[in-house]
Amino acid sequence: MITLSDLTLLLLGFLVAWYVISTKPIAPQEKPGAAATTAQLPEPRVVSPESVPPGKEWQGVRDEMTSFIGAAGLANEVSVEAAQNELFVSLKDTISFESGKADLRSQALPVLEKLVAMVLSRPNLSLEISGHTDDRPIATTIFPTNWELSAARASRVGRYLIERGVPPSRIAVQGYANHRPRLPNSSAGNRRGNRRVEIRLYYNTDTKTAQPPSGADDRP
Repeated sequence: MITLSDLTLLLLGFLVAWYVISTKPIAPQEKPGAAATTAQLPEPRVVSPESVPPGKEWQGVRDEMTSFIGAAGLANEVSVEAAQNELFVSLKDTISFESGKADLRSQALPVLEKLVAMVLSRPNLSLEISGHTDDRPIATTIFPTNWELSAARASRVGRYLIERGVPPSRIAVQGYANHRPRLPNSSAGNRRGNRRVEIRLYYNTDTKTAQPPSGADDRP
């Protein structure tokens, strides 16, 4: 009797323990690698608004220059053309230079002053200045060919902008002579249209400027 009673108690204890274990809720297991996946998500790339100007700003630059030229009565002498991520301001030689010379006329100065104000108010705005002639050859002591004349005119515009405060590192100067005409050089009117100085405005995303090494000689 004593042995059977002990066996019954042991069996009852086993059944109670099994019931408790079977009814205990099991916590859901996390999928392996879930935490690692969350930690490895790359951070979103933040694009500076200064490096990529929005389209509305380009439209504002164009409208600002067009309004100024119209108010100054220079619509027939200065043209403004907008392209993707750039703006072209073209000055005919009728207001910028006398025939065969590279001395700036006073009529062109208001337009250049406006460009100076626009560039200085926009830190990433840069300029490319190109000179163009018609196909008639020139041979003087100062300008042996149209190459020298076109480059000298573009350089004179660039020098004026620098004198008014535009950093030289934001200006590029090129002369193309008669090799990039806008119109066929078949008439006097077309030749007048080809004699021009073009100023390209664009945003330079590389804001780094070269610094001279310490102790470098300042002589050219």
